[in-house]
Amino acid sequence: MLIALNRRMFLALNASAHPYAALVLLAKFAAVWAVYVAMTLVAGLWIWGRPHLRGRLLATVGGVSLALGINQILGMLWYEKRPFAIGLGHVLIPHAADNSFPSDHATFIWSLGFSLILAVAADGWGVVVLLTGLLVAWARIYLGVHYPIDMATSLLVSVVGGALSVALVPVAERFVLPPVEALYLRMLTLFHLPTRLFPRASDARDTLPFWHA
Repeated sequence: MLIALNRRMFLALNASAHPYAALVLLAKFAAVWAVYVAMTLVAGLWIWGRPHLRGRLLATVGGVSLALGINQILGMLWYEKRPFAIGLGHVLIPHAADNSFPSDHATFIWSLGFSLILAVAADGWGVVVLLTGLLVAWARIYLGVHYPIDMATSLLVSVVGGALSVALVPVAERFVLPPVEALYLRMLTLFHLPTRLFPRASDARDTLPFWHA
C-alpha cells in the first residue's frame, strides 16, 4: 500500500509528456546546481562571515557529512530502483540506474539548512537553504529520478544531521578550528591573496549583514 501511494504521488509530481520548457530549466538548475550554490554559500560564510562563528560552521559541515553517512547506511539496508528503471513516469535528465533511496541532494541541502540554524552558524541563511531544499526535492521528482518517499526520508535524516551538528560544536571549536584556521591563513599568505578580498580574522568586521542574515 505504501509503495502504491509513493508511486501515485510520484506520478502526480512528475513532469508530463510535454512539459513547459521554463519549468524544466528551473527544475534542472535546482536538481543539479543548487548543491554547488550551497557549497559556495558555506565558503562565503567562512571567508566573509563572522570569524568567531567559524567553529560552528565547521560543526555544520560535520553535521552534513554525518547525514550523508546515514544515507549510505540506509541505502545498504534498502534498495529501491529509480522510477525510470521500472518504466514509471518521464525522466528528463540523464542519471545512473542506481539506488534511489534516499536522496543525497535533498539530504545535503536540508541537513545544511538545519545545521546552520541549530548550530547557530548562520540561522538566516539556514532558513533560505531549507526553503531551497523544497525546490530541490520537487525538482528531482519532477525530472523523474526520485520518489516522494526518498525526499521524506532525506528530511528526517537531515533533522538528525542538524541535531548532530549541535553536539559537534564544542569539539569543532576546540580541536578542529585551530588547525583548519591556521592552514587557511597559511594558504592566504602562500598565494598572496589580498586582505581586502580575503580578510583575516584579526581585521575582519564583526558584523556583515549580507553574509550573516
